[in-house]
Amino acid sequence: MPEISARSGRASTRKTRAAFAAGAVVLMLAASACSSSSPAKAGANSTKPVKSIALIGGVKDSPFYAAIDCGAKTEAKKLSVKYSYSAPATFDAAAQQPILSSVVAQSPQAILIAPTDKVAMFQPMHQAKAAGTNLLTVDTRLNDASDLSSQISSDNVAGGALGADTMAKLIGDKGKVVAMSEPPGSSTDDQRVEGFVKEMKAKHPNITVLTTQYADHSAQATASKVSSILAANPDLNGVFAVDNFTGDGAPIGVRNANARSRVKVVAFDAQPSQVQALRSGDIDAIISQNPYDMGVLGVDYAVQLGQGKTVPKDKITGLVAVTKANLDSAAVAPYVYKSC
Repeated sequence: MPEISARSGRASTRKTRAAFAAGAVVLMLAASACSSSSPAKAGANSTKPVKSIALIGGVKDSPFYAAIDCGAKTEAKKLSVKYSYSAPATFDAAAQQPILSSVVAQSPQAILIAPTDKVAMFQPMHQAKAAGTNLLTVDTRLNDASDLSSQISSDNVAGGALGADTMAKLIGDKGKVVAMSEPPGSSTDDQRVEGFVKEMKAKHPNITVLTTQYADHSAQATASKVSSILAANPDLNGVFAVDNFTGDGAPIGVRNANARSRVKVVAFDAQPSQVQALRSGDIDAIISQNPYDMGVLGVDYAVQLGQGKTVPKDKITGLVAVTKANLDSAAVAPYVYKSC
């Protein structure tokens, strides 16, 4: 799991470089589209037979994206399609845009991508589409889906609601809880918070939900924030950590505040570190997706598009609440993230 440290000293330089690179990408792709004898119309699906597919994850060293990669790689090999995987070092649009440009330059027939920002990634993806590449999103989504052949994801609002119901059961349907998220912009995190808050208000009126707190893609930042929240709210009963960063950091913050005996932690994503925390008792439940299935479906849909077939514009994959009691069951096994 990557750690983001000393960000303030390097952020400006990094973002300037990334912005310059992104601008160059737009110019390059626009020139490519204009020079083509028959450029693809943005928004239309190409039916060119698929020989290569590229997956762009949200961030390197993520067990979740590694599981998507595993599913996609396995299915591509099965279908005899050339396949590649890449991801930025940090989860942000400025870091992902140059990765996308590099992939487009290799001219794959389809790109599967987890956009790191639901608005900022639209324009670079629009240019990729104009260059003649079919685009499919996995996990995260864009607000404007007009250029996309398909969006494959969990129902993250439902995932947040499942987190709320699971938390309510753990704390006896009363008390005070808080959701820990990343700064707004990621469709998945935003929707999980939305589902959690709405479900609590609608079905669990005896539970007070504090204002959502944000950490900057770092377990350390999350741990510090959780400890501060507990200092200000010694009667807090639960923390809902909406992604892998907050899921790693929340249990640390609870332990550092010596509050493990009274504060329940519900995390999102059954990556190895969180599964271990569940086994050891530092996490009480995990809301988990099926990323392997997302990868398989992404490759299948990309190939089908190249055959002129119609694929679902929106595909929702499953969710499950994982506890120590069901962790080793066959039904839950597909939801425990593995790489290959």
